[in-house]
Amino acid sequence: MTQYFSDDERRGEARIYRSGEIFVEVTSAEPDTSALPEIIRCEVLDLSATGAQLLADEDMQNGAIHTLVVDLDEFTENFRLAGEVRWTQSCRDGYLVGFEFLDSEQTGIDDWKSLLSNFLN
Repeated sequence: MTQYFSDDERRGEARIYRSGEIFVEVTSAEPDTSALPEIIRCEVLDLSATGAQLLADEDMQNGAIHTLVVDLDEFTENFRLAGEVRWTQSCRDGYLVGFEFLDSEQTGIDDWKSLLSNFLN
């Protein structure tokens, strides 16, 4: 696989490189229907406590807020986070997408930050 790294460094947190996937819920299911949400599977390129760079097959809208499920290969536990699309860029293999994770009490952001802190210590 081709390695992608942005030349435009905006993240204030240290990045880590772990293999895994992030599932992005781009469209929620309508309440009281049998419809399923639309979910895009993305490959993790790098992660930090406050964001991620992903490789996706589909482009995403800058500024859109999505529910994310982080599934790292070396862990059985998944992390459910909220994130905002901060930037996108087309590339040979699809689209690079930069997400900023949002602080939200309804997500696992505190557990996520704790995990990332352990990686860096």
